[in-house]
Amino acid sequence: MDTATAPPLVSARTRLRPVSTDDATALRAIVATPSVARWYPPPGEDFPLDFDADTTRWVIEIAHAPELGPVGALIGMVQTYEGDDPDYDECGIDVFLAPSMHRHGIGTEVVTMVRDWLVEDRGHHLVQMDPAASNAGAIACYQACGFRPVGILHGRERNTDGSGWHDTLLMAYSSWL
Repeated sequence: MDTATAPPLVSARTRLRPVSTDDATALRAIVATPSVARWYPPPGEDFPLDFDADTTRWVIEIAHAPELGPVGALIGMVQTYEGDDPDYDECGIDVFLAPSMHRHGIGTEVVTMVRDWLVEDRGHHLVQMDPAASNAGAIACYQACGFRPVGILHGRERNTDGSGWHDTLLMAYSSWL
């Protein structure tokens, strides 16, 4: 799906809208924070518009939670990818949040909303995520959204500082189970 035509999605406290060039400075600032940079690779020069046709990106904004910050504040980004092989149901989610939003249930709210969009609106029955195997916070969040561990992928992802490789945990949500 083309990000420009992606529907806005709204949950109890957040709103997702398609990413735009105007979001680059705020998103780059979030990715540069140590607790995000540890897990999310450094952005390329065209970030956040450096994606292909299989990827849909939204910015995450505060919609109905003034206790977390001003309504409309940009607090992160979520993206999906969808494969186009009719014999394989392939899609997944990737997300990052500003550190001030960690441990407030925002990640769970956003991932659940996007997971439901992929299943209910896009017709997928299997959604995948693959956090670093040592990212306990992300793993707990995804488990709270119904994702279950499938297995360790050894040395699958390059360290964000380029120093080597680390394991990821393949996790899946199935609407069939």
